[in-house]
Amino acid sequence: MSEEMLHARSHDDLNGEAPGMPRVGVWQLLGHSRGQDAIVEAYAWSIATWCEPEAAPFVPALGLDYSAFLDLLGTLFPHFSPPEDWLEAQRQAVGQGGPLDEFKDLVALLLDHRAVNDEGHRRMAHLVAAGCMGSDHLWQDLGLPRRQALSDLFSRYFPALAAKNAGDMKWKKFLYRLLCERDGYIACSRPSCAGCADYARCFGPEE
Repeated sequence: MSEEMLHARSHDDLNGEAPGMPRVGVWQLLGHSRGQDAIVEAYAWSIATWCEPEAAPFVPALGLDYSAFLDLLGTLFPHFSPPEDWLEAQRQAVGQGGPLDEFKDLVALLLDHRAVNDEGHRRMAHLVAAGCMGSDHLWQDLGLPRRQALSDLFSRYFPALAAKNAGDMKWKKFLYRLLCERDGYIACSRPSCAGCADYARCFGPEE
């Protein structure tokens, strides 16, 4: 795991030792993975974070159907046996309220721009949408080591979106801006980003 991820959470958070919670931790998942790279770490981080029943928001099974989620766990973390109560909670549907209201729309947007129509790309759409439910920068909410890793992910899995984001807008803002445009809303009244007082909020550094 990257040094950035090692210091991103407390020891208890990573090990999933919060008292009274049916919790699955990052270390538990990575300890049962076939191998580790930034993508596997992102799945481990996101499952431990957004699939936690006590999380706010809670994204059960990353929004996948239950059987697909079990297949994901078996593929990436083949020797991991999650607690039964945690696993049972993953059968729930994604709820409503706050950022969860846009979850399905984000998944649909990402699926429409995936490079290949296969299970790996479908899982990735759900992973990225789950990360969008967080309050930090998207690369942080996915447990990636740096923002460039997120840009590389988009170039690999959603190259059409990577091409559209030619101005290097922050990824969450970019995705939500596309959702607004899809629904016919004007995301920003400014005719040009260059002269906007909020330019740094959209295009500033995320490190």
